[in-house]
Amino acid sequence: MRENSQRGFTLMELVLSMALLGIAAVTAGMLIYQGTRSFEALSDQKEVTQMATLALERVSRELRLMKCTPSGNSCAPSSSDVPVMTANELRFVNSVYEGRGLRLAGTSLMLRDGAGPADPEYVLAAGVSSLAFEYLKADGSPVAVVSELWTVNVNMAFSSGQASIDVKASVHPRGLR
Repeated sequence: MRENSQRGFTLMELVLSMALLGIAAVTAGMLIYQGTRSFEALSDQKEVTQMATLALERVSRELRLMKCTPSGNSCAPSSSDVPVMTANELRFVNSVYEGRGLRLAGTSLMLRDGAGPADPEYVLAAGVSSLAFEYLKADGSPVAVVSELWTVNVNMAFSSGQASIDVKASVHPRGLR
């Protein structure tokens, strides 16, 4: 008599192996999906951090060059040196007597070439969700008049994708003695 030499898988073995393969595929897919999301989040965070760093450095550099009207051994800025000084806009004259201005337009940080409202301006940074200036005297109290200006604090918030960052700088213009 001949024995049946055909071997194969039973229906139960096939169903069980397909279920295990499905679980392994779903697990692998989730790992790949999470890795992709992490990469995108880190890319957004890197982009917003670089953008914020560059913008803050440029704003700080511009503010350090603010000039004032000399008066003996001291220097007190006048309204002609700083014609606009609000919480969200600053216009001033720099050390080479060029007008400059900083303001937020939508989500763009604008740098003005000139101190007047009709002067040209260009985008310094995009993705800015807030911009606030704070003006302080030498003792750290808020400024009441332009001539008391000693320090400018800049607070900005940047966002890109799901990432956001708040940056702050305290700048003492070199021209103020």
